[in-house]
Amino acid sequence: MNEILTMQDISKSFPGVKALQNVDFSVNKGEVHCLIGANGAGKSTLMKILAGVYPKDTGEIYLEGEKVHISSPADSKRLGVITIHQELSLVEHLTVAENIYLGSYATPRFGIVSWKRLRRQAQALIDRLGIAIDVNTPVSELSMGHKQIVELAKALEGNAKVIIMDEPSTTLSEREIRTLFAIIEELIKQGITIIYISHKLEELFAIGDRVTVLRDGKWVATQALSELDQTSLTELIIGYKMEKHERSAEERNFPELLRAEGLQTRTISNVSFTLGKGEVLGLYGLVGAGRTELLKALYGVDPLISGSIYLEGKGVKIDSPSKAIHLGMGLVPENRKTEGAILGLSVEENAILPAYDQFASGGVINPGRIRTEIANRIRELNVKTPDSLTLMGNLSGGNQQKVIISKWLIRKSQIILFDEPTQGVDIGAKQEIYKIIRRLVNEGTSVIVASSEINELQEICNRILVMFRGTVVGEFRDPQQQKEDILNHAVTGGTTLWNT
Repeated sequence: MNEILTMQDISKSFPGVKALQNVDFSVNKGEVHCLIGANGAGKSTLMKILAGVYPKDTGEIYLEGEKVHISSPADSKRLGVITIHQELSLVEHLTVAENIYLGSYATPRFGIVSWKRLRRQAQALIDRLGIAIDVNTPVSELSMGHKQIVELAKALEGNAKVIIMDEPSTTLSEREIRTLFAIIEELIKQGITIIYISHKLEELFAIGDRVTVLRDGKWVATQALSELDQTSLTELIIGYKMEKHERSAEERNFPELLRAEGLQTRTISNVSFTLGKGEVLGLYGLVGAGRTELLKALYGVDPLISGSIYLEGKGVKIDSPSKAIHLGMGLVPENRKTEGAILGLSVEENAILPAYDQFASGGVINPGRIRTEIANRIRELNVKTPDSLTLMGNLSGGNQQKVIISKWLIRKSQIILFDEPTQGVDIGAKQEIYKIIRRLVNEGTSVIVASSEINELQEICNRILVMFRGTVVGEFRDPQQQKEDILNHAVTGGTTLWNT
């Protein structure tokens, strides 16, 4: 393969931070080249330099062997380097065709837009991707997967040579991810090169040819993915050997802490299960299976229509989050930015929110005790922050997640509910969150983890419950050995055999 893109000796500094230090990065024509690194490794900065968002301090960029100067996003697009950002840049109330040609409407003589020609050309671009989408449809009516396809069609309209895809699968279902991969393979056949950025290692191995790893603003390695496995790639990313956690083959018995019987809300029905003291219980299922909804029912967000919850053998009524918190329950929600954190408040204010009453005497809050507790938790959870007064919104996703977890440690919650605990965090932060969960259960806390990543649940859970259409359809006490059956139940509800 010939190199289509070469970035040599790229450096970039911001006040007090060396974001990139003499990084080399090259991509072959017609390959899927993956770019990975922990948060702060420099991958976003490197791609923003290529996209013309940031000027480089030093270094050179070559495209198809020719030295190029990229000083703006317009320069990058003119050269055929197109970026599809994690947060899509579509205008919801416009049609697919209008979005594809937004900013570059095809115009005939006299400067009048030929809408008929525009729609015809837009449909041709969509058809190149092999997906049936009517270009007259408003974007607001499309699924997230189809919106992603419209972004790809926009890239084709810009005569893309290199497409940078930044965390493209974050909001996609498993079926939509498979469709995305099929489209990427079609784009490669058409001679387009893909730079694929993702924290999900299994995606890199499924779609990638080579991978470049950055760490602390420096180049670490570029290797064929066929020469690596997930463990060796993870060790390149984090810079140290991973600890092996081997679970005893002997099944553990956990004394019952929580029991749910026949829970029903608007979205779940007849859900019954138990949670043991010091146990990690997993919830698995496809999108819409009811995992998040079950956690919300337990936490008092979604009111119960029927069913009972018992805590240490006593019936309890949980009809609000405040009641759940009072009973010793905490929730780490899926959407941490809107549901788990207040980004405009400091780390300290976020961490102490549910536990102010524990630091008051005679109605007077003791700020010294709060500062000491927060400092201990920051150190204990390895939260990377300048200090506890830093705004929550200035932290990386993984560090925000650790602050949210710290809320429930400070509150001394006996049950913590995790909804997609590692979604959108880098591999280093993911491993740290797993360590935190292991430590929690070793200290007697009980944990329920809802996740769409079956490998994650297999690694940390003692049992896995599989949900399908709002109810529990299977319980698996040896999850590391039962992946095939777990998948079968998630896809079919356990009614047919899973074919590998």
